[in-house]
Amino acid sequence: MQKLRREAIERAKLNSACNTIISTLFVVLITLLGLFICDLSGLVQLDKPLQYVSAANAIKDQIPERNFISASQTGTLEPLQGQHIDKVNVIKPIIDNRDYRYLELENNLKVLLIHDPESEMASAAMDVKAGSWHEPNEYPGLAHFCEHMLFIGSQKYPQTGYFDDLMAKGGGSSNAYTEAQNTNYYFEITVNHLGKALDAFAHFFIDPLFSEDAVNKERNAVNSEYEIDVSTEDWKVVNLFALLADPKHPASRFSIGNNDVLAKEGVVEALKKFYQDNYSSNIMSLAVSSRLSLNEMEKLVKVFSKIQNKNLIPQSVSGFPYQFGLLGKYKTEKKLVLLNWQLSGREQFVHQKPLELIDYLLNNGNLKDILKEKQLVIEFESSIFIEQSHFVNYIIELTLPEQPLQDGNIALEITRIINNYIQQLEEWLKDEKYLQEIFKEQSQISKINFEYMEGPQEISNIAKSLNKYEPAEVLSSSFIMDVFDKDLIQKYISELKKTDNLLILIGDDEFQFTDNKLKDNNKEFLKDKKLDKKSEIYRLEYAVQKFNKDTIKIITQKDSKLQKQFTKPQENLFIPDDLKLISLCESNQSKLPLMVHSEELKPLDKEGKLNLLLHAGQDLQEFSEDQCKKEENVYQKNNHYPILLNKENNQWWKVSTQFKLPSVYGAVFIQYTKPLTIKQFTSIRIYNFISDEEINKQLRQPLTTGYSVDLDMGKQIEIKAYGFSEKVKSFFEKICGCINPFRDKSKSFIEIEETNEESPNFIRAKQSLITSIKDIFQMKLYEQSFQLYLPSILRKDFFNPEQVLQQIPDITEEQMFQDIKDILQNSIQSSLLIGNIDQKNAQDLSAELQTCIQEKEAEIQTPIRLPISVLNLSQKNWVYAKFVESDKGDLNGVTLNYYQIGQRTQENYALMKILQPLLNSQAYNHLRTDLQLGYVVAMKFKQVSCIDGALFLIQGNKELPMKVNQLIEEFLLQFDEYLKDMNKKQFEHLRHSAIVELRQKPQSLSEEAERLWGYISSGDYSFEERQVTIERLKSITKQQVVEFYENVFISNRSKISLQLYGEGMVSQTLSLKNNQEFDSYIQANIPEGASLFTDTESLFYDCTNDVSSV
Repeated sequence: MQKLRREAIERAKLNSACNTIISTLFVVLITLLGLFICDLSGLVQLDKPLQYVSAANAIKDQIPERNFISASQTGTLEPLQGQHIDKVNVIKPIIDNRDYRYLELENNLKVLLIHDPESEMASAAMDVKAGSWHEPNEYPGLAHFCEHMLFIGSQKYPQTGYFDDLMAKGGGSSNAYTEAQNTNYYFEITVNHLGKALDAFAHFFIDPLFSEDAVNKERNAVNSEYEIDVSTEDWKVVNLFALLADPKHPASRFSIGNNDVLAKEGVVEALKKFYQDNYSSNIMSLAVSSRLSLNEMEKLVKVFSKIQNKNLIPQSVSGFPYQFGLLGKYKTEKKLVLLNWQLSGREQFVHQKPLELIDYLLNNGNLKDILKEKQLVIEFESSIFIEQSHFVNYIIELTLPEQPLQDGNIALEITRIINNYIQQLEEWLKDEKYLQEIFKEQSQISKINFEYMEGPQEISNIAKSLNKYEPAEVLSSSFIMDVFDKDLIQKYISELKKTDNLLILIGDDEFQFTDNKLKDNNKEFLKDKKLDKKSEIYRLEYAVQKFNKDTIKIITQKDSKLQKQFTKPQENLFIPDDLKLISLCESNQSKLPLMVHSEELKPLDKEGKLNLLLHAGQDLQEFSEDQCKKEENVYQKNNHYPILLNKENNQWWKVSTQFKLPSVYGAVFIQYTKPLTIKQFTSIRIYNFISDEEINKQLRQPLTTGYSVDLDMGKQIEIKAYGFSEKVKSFFEKICGCINPFRDKSKSFIEIEETNEESPNFIRAKQSLITSIKDIFQMKLYEQSFQLYLPSILRKDFFNPEQVLQQIPDITEEQMFQDIKDILQNSIQSSLLIGNIDQKNAQDLSAELQTCIQEKEAEIQTPIRLPISVLNLSQKNWVYAKFVESDKGDLNGVTLNYYQIGQRTQENYALMKILQPLLNSQAYNHLRTDLQLGYVVAMKFKQVSCIDGALFLIQGNKELPMKVNQLIEEFLLQFDEYLKDMNKKQFEHLRHSAIVELRQKPQSLSEEAERLWGYISSGDYSFEERQVTIERLKSITKQQVVEFYENVFISNRSKISLQLYGEGMVSQTLSLKNNQEFDSYIQANIPEGASLFTDTESLFYDCTNDVSSV
């Protein structure tokens, strides 16, 4: 739920530059300009389930919230001897209990120290004002390559995998990214390893090696990264922008790098020169956070004073980089229109935030509704996606229905409507009173979201802000909105109206390349399905043309009749006024629930736990008034478990005000008591899009105020929502009205119309589902391996997306509603409310949530969960090979080796916690760094329902997947010897790190909620799992770890090797022509002792509930 809360605040405002990514496209765009990740710990989301989601929301970047500042709440700096003479007050939220100290080292390195008393984990980040725009033309991608190389070794720590091993021993992770004009490095580790980690980290920048051998190896990782990214749909627009940039501007440069450019003679010297010319302590900023005292951390960071200060002034780049005033089109797998505006830089307007205000007005009138009602679009998303000090690019991504583009006129019609809305917006804002009211409202929202910002900001973002803003505003800079400037707002609206600032891009799968030059005529250009330009390095086909007078006239001509249809945003009724925290003593008249301890839960079965936690909320303890307040503080601090309010309806509650948030998280889980047919599954997926659209329409105000809701309808229904406690009841009521169409009409926003014609909402929902399924097959191969193919093999209840796609045309609206009714009538429900809410209000709201799905008089279903059948590999050694033809020219292959462990036991779980970091680190060092098998290399223990297993995942093009499978097996034998040779001290480090990680308390209300909800929604109720695992870890021996490892991976392994072969790997590398030849190749190359996967005569585990994962 932490991500849910963060996304709520993201929706409240646009964020700065590369932090405001909403859609899949925007995330990947930042990755190019952007996030070149060198450590897969932050990239491969192996826990992410397969979901059919809207294209625009397929991937969301996690960003720090921003809003207003509170001048009264600060952290302070005591003057430091010989380092800084001023006192800096770091502005922080009123609920923030962390202490801050800003200092500058003697080499002018900027440092922010953060004392976080509640965290067992420590983190650090370094931001450098040097990026891809600073690299030489001869070596495009050199800045990104340099970022990779700094992790490889230094003179003090020359061992290639030293830093990764340190992360593993300390239960940590590291990562980095390269942007246009800065590079950011960061890590997290248990606090007792912080000193060593900081020293090694400092030497990244003090004495990096750049050895020729390491350069030659790591170049392959960069090339693998290039091959992965260039073959994906999302990067096509990213690359188009590079092609459309001024050739003299560095934005036109190919900035990721590959073997063609990084294998040039002299690259080692070029790397050293780039580092020497661009890395200097005076343009770097360091942020460190831990529970160590500020003085202790200050001593630890002194090593960074050894970084050389070259007194560099970062190279300045001015002027607009991109050529706009253009129509463009490109071949893609889904139909899109992208409107891009290149606007004046806004870095100096951090307190005004004019573009955020305009974005709010564009998204919260009825512009989206009109575009959808006209059946022009099915999705509308806006964002800032490229930003430097002198320019900012603002984009609106519009997903079109799956129908022909009608000679391209739809793109101009959409642009015309949006331009008319901007014209009308300009008129509305001439009313200064209205403009001031909107600004005041947004400023108030910003202030609340900053003052009550949940959890710490990402350490990498803090370091970046420290390198960009004044030290006092390092936390608040992204939130500040306290200077009203109507002229500035009008200036940006005027720029949005100029066609010279506009680029219209049209994506379609029907476009085809031609060698003939296209006619210089916009009308013919839009009608023609041909493309006349091709980029080999980006593997992209496209065409561009300047706007002519007729196009400009169509776009800009005022349509008074249309403008009368527009409605402007009205007063926001969801801004909270009462932000006071509740007191149980006051609401219960000096009575408190019973405290439950882990030792009480440990010996109980599921029924016993339910009874204990039910009575804890009924048998209240009575205190005197004064004593109750003291006891309440103890209860809040030490009560880790929720109260069961209603056993029959499985309704849970926990008061939690320890984070000082005046908010409530709610979650509802609805499980079906009858198996779904594929037709019913398709119906509920279609209905998910109808509900989502209604939620976004009816809850537009709260969703721009920091509230959030996440709805997932599939094999079960899950609703997660957040709201400020004062308004939370009305918020949940509106959510309910968008989900159940069978409620009283006064309570439901979704109407069931008795007509033979399909409603526009239903048509759009079907189109959205088609688009989202097509997106699945455009994912990177490694994402497809664990989100699509592995579940399809292991889970009996998995519905193949291709089969769902075939069902969609046959589903009628009437059938869909009937299927939804049948499903909801045969379901059971669980719910959780946690936060600033007392028991009485929680009971009332839980009852309201119950009627979201079932009417009050409805008979409660017996709470029996349908078993989930998971394939039992039973000491099999299977190979499943697939020729993936979706992306022509993809030279990559994926190997995903899955080793099944079996049903969860407490001992196995403790053993996995010890093994995970070391096994992942060693696999990464050997398979990626040493053998250079691919950019994507990861190992993770992962559960499938109630069955534990281990994954090894590799994507690359150096070796074929069949060979990679064998290399993984060889590594596992080597690691067995490594494990046996481990000394007592090394083992104790691993065990201690696992214990520290489990001891880590929730850092926010959302994190606490997510932990508890995992146990409730799974039906597991093992709330005491962390404490039990810690006790188990204390007695685990090295011999037990070795025996467990050998049993799983060597002597009694139960394994399937899932192998995906990209189209280019099959047609070019293997020179095979079709699936028949591919199948023959696979059969001829099956390793000894393995066999091809077959699901005949298969055995299955029956899981009564999912296991939780901490």
